[in-house]
Amino acid sequence: MLYVPNDEILNFSLIVLISALSGLVISLSIYRIRLFGESLKKSGTGFLGSMIGTSAGACSCSPVGFAAVSAFGSVGGTATSFLTNYDLPLRIVSIGILVCAYYFAIKGISRQCKISR
Repeated sequence: MLYVPNDEILNFSLIVLISALSGLVISLSIYRIRLFGESLKKSGTGFLGSMIGTSAGACSCSPVGFAAVSAFGSVGGTATSFLTNYDLPLRIVSIGILVCAYYFAIKGISRQCKISR
């Protein structure tokens, strides 16, 4: 059984939304790269949004934060503190980036796959 405390429902929902959008955008990016031979630069926006969302969600978790602090010292501590304080805005920004990346990926695929009459 899954239990999510009432004060964490928004964070949980955003993490699930980021996960779903990341899977969709990364799949579309890989499809574009394989089918059209595009470079990673053109499909890189989706990967960027996925990385921002992942880092915002993962570094607020205490075991990952402790690992970052012990591995990177004060830089890891500063990064963990920043991501912990601003995890909600970063998640919202990453959702925006992923939605834009999805839109442009669909637009690019439909433009390149048009059948001429």
